[in-house]
Amino acid sequence: MKRFLILGVVFPSLFATTSVQAADLGVRIRFGLMDREPATWDGTVAVQPGQVTAITGWRFEAEDEAQGITGWKASTRRLAGKPARTNNARKAAAAGVDVGGKGPVLDNGVYVSFTGVTEASVVEVKTAKGAFTFKLADVPIGTGRESLGGSVDIERVAVATPLTTGRTDDDYPAAVVGADGTLWVTYVSFTPGIDRDERSRPFLKEPADLSFLATPPGGDQIWLQGRKDGKWSEPIAVTPGKADVYKCAAAVDGSGKVWVFWSEQKDGHFDIWARPFTGGKAAEPQRLTTDRGNDVSPVAATDGKGQVWVAWQGARDSRFQILARHQADDGTWSPETTVSTNRRNSWAPAIAARGSKVAIAWDTYDKGDYDVWVREFAGKADAPRPVANTLRYEARPCVTYDRDGRLWVAWEESGPTWGKDWGALVLGKGIPLYADRQLGLRVLSQGKWFDPADSFLHAMPGAGKRKGYHPQRVPAIEAGGESRQQAAEAETRKNVPYNNLSRIGVDRDGRIWLLVRSRLNDFRTSLGSVWLEYATYYDGRKWTGPIPIPHSDDLLYNVPSLVTAADGGVLVAHASDHRQDRTRSGKRKAPGGDPFDNDIFVSHLTAPGKTSAMALVPAKQPPSANAAPAPAVAKEDEQVARMRRYRVNLNGVALRPLRGEFHRHTELSGDGGNDGPLEDMWRYAIDVAAMDWIGNGDHDNGGGREYPWWLVQKTTDAFHIPGAFDPMFTYERSVSYPEGHRNVVFAQRGIRTLPRLPISDPDKPIHAPDTQMLYRYLRKFGGVCASHTSATNMGTDWRDNDPEVEPFVEIYQGCRQNYEMPGAPRSPSENDAIGGWRPKGFINLALQKGYRLAFESSSDHRSTHISYAIIYAREATREAILEAMKLRRTYAATDNIIADVRSTAGGREHLMGEEFTTSEAPKLKIHLHGTGPFASVVLIKDNDVAQSWQPRQATFDAEWTDPRPTPGKTSYYYVRGEQADGELVWASPMWITYKK
Repeated sequence: MKRFLILGVVFPSLFATTSVQAADLGVRIRFGLMDREPATWDGTVAVQPGQVTAITGWRFEAEDEAQGITGWKASTRRLAGKPARTNNARKAAAAGVDVGGKGPVLDNGVYVSFTGVTEASVVEVKTAKGAFTFKLADVPIGTGRESLGGSVDIERVAVATPLTTGRTDDDYPAAVVGADGTLWVTYVSFTPGIDRDERSRPFLKEPADLSFLATPPGGDQIWLQGRKDGKWSEPIAVTPGKADVYKCAAAVDGSGKVWVFWSEQKDGHFDIWARPFTGGKAAEPQRLTTDRGNDVSPVAATDGKGQVWVAWQGARDSRFQILARHQADDGTWSPETTVSTNRRNSWAPAIAARGSKVAIAWDTYDKGDYDVWVREFAGKADAPRPVANTLRYEARPCVTYDRDGRLWVAWEESGPTWGKDWGALVLGKGIPLYADRQLGLRVLSQGKWFDPADSFLHAMPGAGKRKGYHPQRVPAIEAGGESRQQAAEAETRKNVPYNNLSRIGVDRDGRIWLLVRSRLNDFRTSLGSVWLEYATYYDGRKWTGPIPIPHSDDLLYNVPSLVTAADGGVLVAHASDHRQDRTRSGKRKAPGGDPFDNDIFVSHLTAPGKTSAMALVPAKQPPSANAAPAPAVAKEDEQVARMRRYRVNLNGVALRPLRGEFHRHTELSGDGGNDGPLEDMWRYAIDVAAMDWIGNGDHDNGGGREYPWWLVQKTTDAFHIPGAFDPMFTYERSVSYPEGHRNVVFAQRGIRTLPRLPISDPDKPIHAPDTQMLYRYLRKFGGVCASHTSATNMGTDWRDNDPEVEPFVEIYQGCRQNYEMPGAPRSPSENDAIGGWRPKGFINLALQKGYRLAFESSSDHRSTHISYAIIYAREATREAILEAMKLRRTYAATDNIIADVRSTAGGREHLMGEEFTTSEAPKLKIHLHGTGPFASVVLIKDNDVAQSWQPRQATFDAEWTDPRPTPGKTSYYYVRGEQADGELVWASPMWITYKK
């Protein structure tokens, strides 16, 4: 749809555009559920009475395509990626897995939309594998049917109508229905700065000038569209283009004005803005916040007096709080109100209103785990009350009032110790960020908590044998496979599919609708894992579902907007990036480049039959009035506080340790399906690990595509709390051995990821052209990089190093192992190497070559809370962090351990990471403060243990003088501490030249 309207113009004939015919019914037809070998399922479809209005892909890849509204080309194919492993040939055969180790054959399919149909309409389908017919009445909601001996599965789905079709990335939809029945949808549209078909291509030769990688993007623009009597208005520009926007909301006040709210960065921080529209005419934008702290994620609702309320997440007093404003009787906005009263960060506001009541819900990390809270306003503010406050992860609430004024609150759940100690060699202490995700639901009525009499769990994706995940087709990885990590991940697969919270609402007839986002565990696209939206509803007696919503395939936290439809049912505004119906090859491919972009769709969900009185029972597990934190919370709080108090006085300059990392993956990585959403990375860093900084480690910030890069850049600013949390602009650049993966760090925003050159010959130890180009790129834009997992297939043989831009190395990675030297704690061996065995990549070999590399530690995939890069910086700013990295003032640790190693020469102190000359025998002063007693402290000189201690206490101080320094020689010295509980710290080397 073209956008040509000018901001603020009046449109006398606002709804005079061409009508968009909404289809009456949709089905999803899946083919090949019994295929043991890939097969062709090309076909056609017809319906009588009625007509087909749309055919789109369910799992289109390669040459699959829809052929108008008559048919399709589609084939089943084997699961992409590594072959499935199994120790039992009989199990493999039963699972459809070739005994030679090939992956299982996955179903393919189509969505078909109809109009003019009745329940008696007959659908005729012809395929290359056979024909079949069915009546629509034989495919009831939430159950479906099979055909062709179980090879075909048919079920009812929503019908998704496209709202945008251009090549911009349209996202974050928010919807509202006015009193006259008009549906209004607002959304954020991103325009790239480098042509979509060129920006992610690899280089065939190095460009003479890399300046184009800092080309400003086209930025964000907010649009508003309305639908009345089946007709959509033209898009109305809410904001000018080239903005920096993070989420939007909409509400209609009592006078009929449509209010659009959004968060926009200007003057170095995000603020909440509002703009009203009357009959298509826009009034001037209004700025609702002016505080220097970031204000993001607005939500809005209208109370019974017709007054609009807006709530958001805002940084005040160095923490995020939930704030709100509302329209006053005179039409002005009330003063800012602090809704949350928690001492720690609060997140994810949700809002609902009915009559005189307004409810605002949020989650908070107040007691050291995420809990859900709510506060109601009815003339005055009630006290905040907990909704779910166990030791489990309970977050991201959504709320709605039913017709009788009861408040329904839903949220998502995961296990206790979410985000705590977990990695390849550290299992059982905590759980990673995305290891089981399910839902919670509770109803507040007259001050008491209730549950629906019927559990919604049986209506969730994956609950029935026919739905979602197919265990008989995709065997789990068994213990004894490639690594301990994979065996551990097999345990997490027992909990799939993960059902993640989206939205809750009520329809005109009183049904409660719940939308969930579920992962398709047996399918992955070139963009990564696939999540799809499903609906279920409660008619007062039972839950029915799940109902798939086509064209909701996108990132995990691509959250839809759910509103009550004036003519019955509910309306859902949602986004899709087409990861299931477009392919990188075939006719749907954009010429020469990236075929994917986000589009907005609107679906109408209705349900048959009448509703019953709401059957509720007292809550089985109501929130506790005296919920207490886990015992470990206070202990870790003190450890973090101790580190934040610590200072190094280096020649009159106070340096402070800043804890962080820059190798944290999310779903934006193609292989990040188990890493969780981008927002969870920020939650983890700010709350769970209490870091001072972090950097996103996704592969090229989303495969070199500009839109996910823009999301990473945007959120790095949106969750910045200056002086308290100072995230960096980072990404992982993956190039296979012998060149090696490297993680890139910038202090400034706006530098795109660097494409690749062809890899160098691994058998010829020459400089790699691609790595040399990376160094030139970093020098040009002022960044640095670090090699990771250097002794694996992702590592390097140390053929290249530029000390100016590669000043440190990831010595330990929680996802894998320690790459310091063979035989060191947690180091790999030939028979126990996670990620491959490349012994030329051990860091001690780089140090022996004369490379000046400080140490840092980061997580990579899934691992949490056991990898820290500690930076000694002069202040808590991005610029100071980067400066300290370049000066090699860093060290690595698996816990909150203080390491301070210094030396004095010529009356001047030197800190670990420095290089200097001395006329006296090198003397080191060592201070370690651990989280438990140290079992061992060793001092390494030139690859040999020069001294070792067994302190058996948490604090270790020692002075050591080199007894045998070699005149004229530069030697390197570093310290490794190992606690009795296995926690480690690596103080970075010093390079000392002894000259008599």
